[in-house]
Amino acid sequence: MIENIEKEQLQDICSGLLKGFIEWVDMNDGAEKAIILDSAYQFKLSMLEQDQVTLQKKYFLSSKELSEEELIILLNQWKQTFSQLVNSDLDRVSKDSFKIWFLSLASSTLPALEEDGRILWSKLIEGLEHCKNFTIEDIPFPLNTITKN
Repeated sequence: MIENIEKEQLQDICSGLLKGFIEWVDMNDGAEKAIILDSAYQFKLSMLEQDQVTLQKKYFLSSKELSEEELIILLNQWKQTFSQLVNSDLDRVSKDSFKIWFLSLASSTLPALEEDGRILWSKLIEGLEHCKNFTIEDIPFPLNTITKN
């Protein structure tokens, strides 16, 4: 059973990250957003190509089928991964592409972050026309209700 205090801590951490990332994404042009989205697509593809079924793979196959507890477990796993990435030598695009999935998961798992998740994707979607691989169908549920109008 996931404790409410754990959810609150996750929410606080992810809320700050979301707001900062939205501002950063908003400052970039469509071509830069596309680079990050295409890198995010490659991350998703690498998860889907794994032989074993993990929570990460299940998230990309059908996040609707994950229980609330599984979503929180995955969110905690990705929070740890993100903490390691921040202090790594990995390039900015790789870090940002992972951040897209991490914060999308947070905003669809923690109701208080849902609106910020929609705002993030309304900014990211501006890069779709420049993407080589990422398509509107790659936007995770339930954030995939956003359309490019």
